[in-house]
Amino acid sequence: MAAPTGLFRRLLSTQFTGILSRIQGSSGPSFHQQRCRLSRTTNCYHEGASAGIDIGLPERKVSKRRFMREQTIELRKIKKNVELERAARRRTLLVPLDEVYEESSRSSGQFQTRRMAHHYGIFADLFDSADFLDVVPMTICYECSDGESVMPVYTGNVVTPTEACKAPSVSYDSTKDSLWTLMLTNPDGHLQDNQAEYIHWLVGNIPGDAVSDGDVLLDYLPPFPARGTGYHRLVYVLFQQNGKVDYSQETVSLPCTSLQDRTFSTLEFYRKYQDMITPAGLRFFQCRWDESVQGIYHNILNMREPVFEYDFPPTFLAPQKKWPHKKPLHYLEHFMPKE
Repeated sequence: MAAPTGLFRRLLSTQFTGILSRIQGSSGPSFHQQRCRLSRTTNCYHEGASAGIDIGLPERKVSKRRFMREQTIELRKIKKNVELERAARRRTLLVPLDEVYEESSRSSGQFQTRRMAHHYGIFADLFDSADFLDVVPMTICYECSDGESVMPVYTGNVVTPTEACKAPSVSYDSTKDSLWTLMLTNPDGHLQDNQAEYIHWLVGNIPGDAVSDGDVLLDYLPPFPARGTGYHRLVYVLFQQNGKVDYSQETVSLPCTSLQDRTFSTLEFYRKYQDMITPAGLRFFQCRWDESVQGIYHNILNMREPVFEYDFPPTFLAPQKKWPHKKPLHYLEHFMPKE
């Protein structure tokens, strides 16, 4: 038996957010209020010249009185539903988790997304610690090789390079007359400059949520985290445009396989077009090396695959004490001659 839709999903999303809040600490809104109080002073949670500055769209506010009234009506209907009570008692009740997640994303999920982005250092590395709310949540899904299942992108989940070998499907709530800019960047993958990024996908002037109808400034390039460099953050940022933007300075010859042309800075890009674009949505995932990365370097980038090894520092050895106190018997073995 399927659970009823409507406000019932909103009730479940409220409970879902409460469970996340108990696990992670304080809830989203209270964290937001506390952070706003600190951002008015010099003491901010996150370092950076732009820390405490909100560069995004205003928060979506819901009338509390209207929500409580609808919640009361829905609870009364649920209590009178005999079949729903029987299914819950027999443990045959099916809860639509996807719908609950969508409802949670529209309500308090925007605060949770911002909190996770601060935890992963997304705002510090891309926007100099300036942040924004995930007002327009995106649904991003990579199609798996079997053609039946998909790999979604949330806020920090792991997606392998094999799963992300093709451009994903991206959808979000928008009107047909609105214009958007979508970008995918990697702040951890540059091979020569630690302060630079690699842009993997950039589409501008998207009408509504039809990403395929937008102006492709840079075609999709699969993630290629080098071996030995650990997990990389791949970040999707959705910008809302005030009108059509002239991106003629950003165009390159497609398909673009030059890493020099893909060297990017999100902060400089935003400063250049900040009068026309506003950050509205955020999603990101983690990615590390697998066997498919070698094919990306050889077949797409036409270069040898770099391999990095970690240079372990020498073991720290404290100075020897003449009268060691409460030390084990083998204490002097560290200071004995090797021969």
